[in-house]
Amino acid sequence: MMNKKGSMVLRNIIFIIIIFSGVIALSSVFVNEMGDTYSNTNMTSSYNQDVLGNEQLNETSTRWHEIGENMNDNILLGTIQATWELLKETLTAPITLGDILEEVLIDFNVDKPLSNIFGYILAGVLYVIIIFVIGSAFLQGGKL
Repeated sequence: MMNKKGSMVLRNIIFIIIIFSGVIALSSVFVNEMGDTYSNTNMTSSYNQDVLGNEQLNETSTRWHEIGENMNDNILLGTIQATWELLKETLTAPITLGDILEEVLIDFNVDKPLSNIFGYILAGVLYVIIIFVIGSAFLQGGKL
Protein backbone atom coordinates (compact mmCIF):
# COMPACT_ATOMS: atom_id res chain seq x y z
CA MET A 1 0.00 0.00 0.00
CA MET A 2 1.31 3.40 -0.92
CA ASN A 3 0.96 6.49 1.22
CA LYS A 4 -0.77 8.92 -1.13
CA LYS A 5 -1.56 11.50 1.54
CA GLY A 6 2.07 12.55 1.84
CA SER A 7 1.82 12.88 5.59
CA MET A 8 4.49 14.89 7.33
CA VAL A 9 6.47 13.05 9.99
CA LEU A 10 8.70 14.46 12.70
CA ARG A 11 11.96 13.91 10.81
CA ASN A 12 10.60 15.97 7.89
CA ILE A 13 9.82 18.83 10.27
CA ILE A 14 13.38 18.69 11.64
CA PHE A 15 14.78 18.81 8.09
CA ILE A 16 12.58 21.83 7.34
CA ILE A 17 13.93 23.58 10.46
CA ILE A 18 17.51 22.88 9.37
CA ILE A 19 16.88 24.15 5.85
CA PHE A 20 15.15 27.28 7.19
CA SER A 21 18.11 27.92 9.52
CA GLY A 22 20.48 27.57 6.58
CA VAL A 23 18.47 30.07 4.55
CA ILE A 24 18.59 32.55 7.44
CA ALA A 25 22.36 32.10 7.79
CA LEU A 26 22.90 32.56 4.07
CA SER A 27 20.67 35.64 4.11
CA SER A 28 22.79 37.21 6.82
CA VAL A 29 25.93 36.59 4.74
CA PHE A 30 24.18 38.17 1.75
CA VAL A 31 23.20 41.27 3.74
CA ASN A 32 26.72 41.58 5.13
CA GLU A 33 28.25 41.36 1.66
CA MET A 34 25.76 43.88 0.27
CA GLY A 35 26.61 46.28 3.10
CA ASP A 36 30.33 45.90 2.34
CA THR A 37 29.76 46.44 -1.38
CA TYR A 38 27.76 49.64 -0.91
CA SER A 39 29.77 50.87 2.13
CA ASN A 40 26.69 50.86 4.35
CA THR A 41 27.95 50.51 7.91
CA ASN A 42 24.40 50.12 9.25
CA MET A 43 24.12 46.70 7.58
CA THR A 44 27.46 45.23 8.59
CA SER A 45 29.42 44.51 11.71
CA SER A 46 33.17 44.31 11.81
CA TYR A 47 34.78 41.01 12.76
CA ASN A 48 38.09 39.30 12.31
CA GLN A 49 37.39 36.26 10.16
CA ASP A 50 40.89 34.88 10.78
CA VAL A 51 40.03 33.92 14.37
CA LEU A 52 36.60 32.33 13.79
CA GLY A 53 36.63 29.02 15.63
CA ASN A 54 40.39 29.31 16.04
CA GLU A 55 40.55 27.83 19.57
CA GLN A 56 38.55 24.70 18.70
CA LEU A 57 40.56 24.06 15.53
CA ASN A 58 43.88 24.56 17.34
CA GLU A 59 42.95 22.02 20.02
CA THR A 60 42.00 19.43 17.39
CA SER A 61 45.14 20.12 15.36
CA THR A 62 47.37 19.76 18.43
CA ARG A 63 45.72 16.46 19.43
CA TRP A 64 46.18 14.95 15.95
CA HIS A 65 49.75 16.22 15.75
CA GLU A 66 50.56 14.33 18.97
CA ILE A 67 48.95 11.16 17.57
CA GLY A 68 51.01 11.53 14.38
CA GLU A 69 54.22 11.84 16.41
CA ASN A 70 53.27 8.73 18.41
CA MET A 71 52.75 6.83 15.16
CA ASN A 72 56.31 7.71 14.15
CA ASP A 73 57.70 6.41 17.46
CA ASN A 74 55.50 3.37 18.09
CA ILE A 75 53.17 2.28 15.28
CA LEU A 76 51.02 0.06 17.54
CA LEU A 77 50.45 2.74 20.17
CA GLY A 78 49.84 5.38 17.50
CA THR A 79 47.34 3.18 15.69
CA ILE A 80 45.44 2.45 18.89
CA GLN A 81 45.35 6.16 19.77
CA ALA A 82 44.23 7.11 16.26
CA THR A 83 41.50 4.44 16.26
CA TRP A 84 40.24 5.56 19.67
CA GLU A 85 40.31 9.22 18.61
CA LEU A 86 38.38 8.47 15.39
CA LEU A 87 35.74 6.50 17.30
CA LYS A 88 35.43 9.25 19.92
CA GLU A 89 35.20 12.00 17.29
CA THR A 90 32.57 10.05 15.35
CA LEU A 91 30.37 9.60 18.42
CA THR A 92 30.81 13.19 19.58
CA ALA A 93 30.64 14.86 16.15
CA PRO A 94 27.31 16.63 16.84
CA ILE A 95 28.71 18.03 20.09
CA THR A 96 31.86 19.15 18.28
CA LEU A 97 29.77 20.95 15.66
CA GLY A 98 27.78 22.60 18.45
CA ASP A 99 31.05 23.71 20.10
CA ILE A 100 32.31 25.13 16.82
CA LEU A 101 29.04 27.03 16.38
CA GLU A 102 29.41 28.42 19.91
CA GLU A 103 32.97 29.59 19.22
CA VAL A 104 31.94 31.25 15.96
CA LEU A 105 29.03 33.03 17.63
CA ILE A 106 31.29 34.21 20.46
CA ASP A 107 33.69 35.57 17.82
CA PHE A 108 30.72 37.51 16.41
CA ASN A 109 30.25 39.05 19.90
CA VAL A 110 27.11 37.05 20.70
CA ASP A 111 26.59 36.61 24.44
CA LYS A 112 27.97 33.33 25.77
CA PRO A 113 24.64 32.07 27.20
CA LEU A 114 22.94 32.67 23.85
CA SER A 115 25.73 30.96 21.91
CA ASN A 116 25.55 27.99 24.30
CA ILE A 117 21.85 27.63 23.58
CA PHE A 118 22.45 27.60 19.83
CA GLY A 119 25.22 25.03 20.26
CA TYR A 120 22.96 22.77 22.33
CA ILE A 121 20.15 23.12 19.81
CA LEU A 122 22.44 22.13 16.93
CA ALA A 123 23.87 19.15 18.81
CA GLY A 124 20.38 18.05 19.89
CA VAL A 125 18.96 18.29 16.38
CA LEU A 126 21.84 16.28 14.95
CA TYR A 127 21.49 13.55 17.59
CA VAL A 128 17.72 13.40 16.96
CA ILE A 129 18.32 12.98 13.23
CA ILE A 130 20.82 10.19 13.91
CA ILE A 131 18.34 8.45 16.22
CA PHE A 132 15.54 8.73 13.65
CA VAL A 133 17.75 7.33 10.90
CA ILE A 134 18.85 4.38 13.05
CA GLY A 135 15.25 3.78 14.18
CA SER A 136 14.01 3.91 10.62
CA ALA A 137 16.70 1.41 9.60
CA PHE A 138 15.57 -1.01 12.30
CA LEU A 139 11.95 -0.54 11.24
CA GLN A 140 13.04 -1.26 7.65
CA GLY A 141 11.86 2.08 6.27
CA GLY A 142 8.86 2.43 8.54
CA LYS A 143 7.83 5.96 9.41
CA LEU A 144 8.72 7.48 12.74
